[in-house]
Amino acid sequence: MFRGMIYDRLRLLTTPSVRKWIKSRSWFVPVSRKLFGNTVYSDSYNADIERIERESVEHIADWIVREIQPKRIIDVGCGPGHLMAALHRRGVEVFGVDISDAAMKRVADKGLPGELFDLTAPETRLPGAPYDLAISCEVAEHLEAKFASTFVEKLSAAAPCVYLTAFEPGKAISPGLFHVNEQPNEYWINLMNQRGMQLDQASTTRARKALDRPDVMSYLQRPMVFRR
Repeated sequence: MFRGMIYDRLRLLTTPSVRKWIKSRSWFVPVSRKLFGNTVYSDSYNADIERIERESVEHIADWIVREIQPKRIIDVGCGPGHLMAALHRRGVEVFGVDISDAAMKRVADKGLPGELFDLTAPETRLPGAPYDLAISCEVAEHLEAKFASTFVEKLSAAAPCVYLTAFEPGKAISPGLFHVNEQPNEYWINLMNQRGMQLDQASTTRARKALDRPDVMSYLQRPMVFRR
């Protein structure tokens, strides 16, 4: 908690342009992970994510409710719960997990259910499964490659349908932190295939077409939809 408060204070004392420059340095990830760990996902960080993605999550929620029609979903790496809230307003039962205390506080402040959860822990299942849909937006790239299979296993065990976005290499810098495993879509498609989850190309194409709009953040415009 104390480390998180220090990081949050340092973050608030810098401008977005300075933070962007620092994050682009090769030393940022190893140094900040050693000093601050997961507390870098601080309250101000989650507030920024919620502000930046406010319009995006409304369009994502619209598409999910219209096309997939889930009754129960789990948002894996839910952050401040803004997508959960958008789905909840549309009548979907939601649950969120995240590794950040600050994120889960924001979820609780919205009156939504969730709990702290470590996606790297072996032989653990996502709480409350099974769900109709497991969502994970911009989480995969934050996990070291050695945990990728564990992550995919948890998603595929939680629901027969998975909505996944994962930051791709060579794209512009996103607001996310600790991108330690940026991979092309094919990497995640292959891992999901190994768990019996096939890419639904038709749904994926429709989702990308619907989200290809200026008020959706570019890194959220390329989801992959998988079905068992």
